[in-house]
Amino acid sequence: MELQKIRELIDVLMASDLAELEFSQGTHTLRLVRRSSRAAVPYVDPDSPAFITAETVQTQTGRKPAVGVDSDLLIDLVRSPLYGIVHLTASPDSPPFVLLGEPVHKGQVLCVVEAMKIFHEIKADRSGRVEAVLAEPAQEVESGAPLFRLVPAD
Repeated sequence: MELQKIRELIDVLMASDLAELEFSQGTHTLRLVRRSSRAAVPYVDPDSPAFITAETVQTQTGRKPAVGVDSDLLIDLVRSPLYGIVHLTASPDSPPFVLLGEPVHKGQVLCVVEAMKIFHEIKADRSGRVEAVLAEPAQEVESGAPLFRLVPAD
C-alpha cells in the first residue's frame, strides 16, 4: 500500500464524522480509528516562510500582537484542509484564481486541492488582499499546510 494512499485515507477520515475507516487492497488491510475529537496540530518548519513569530508579525505589519494571543491568529494564513495536490489555476491554460497583491472577497476561490481525484475548492474565509502565495503549482501539501497569506485590504 502506498504512503500517498494512506495519507489520502487519513484525510478522508479526518474530513468526515466517521469514527473508523477500513480499507483493503490485495493482501493488505488498513484500519484507521479516530480516538480523539481533538484535531492534530500540523508541524511547521521554523525555516519555512509559513513560520512566523509574534516578533515577525510586528516587524512586517507594525502591529504589536496582543498578550496571550497565538501568533498564528494574527498572520492570516489560509491553510489546506486536507492532504493533496495544489492547483492554482482551473486548467493549465487558465490564469491563476488569484494573483499576488490582488484583493479577494469572502467566499472567492483561491485554489483547488486535488485529493483522490476530487477537486476541493479552497475559498477565502474573509475579504482581504493576497500578501503571499505560499504553495507552488502541483505541489503536494499536507493537511494544515499554509497556502496563502491574506491581510486586510487597504
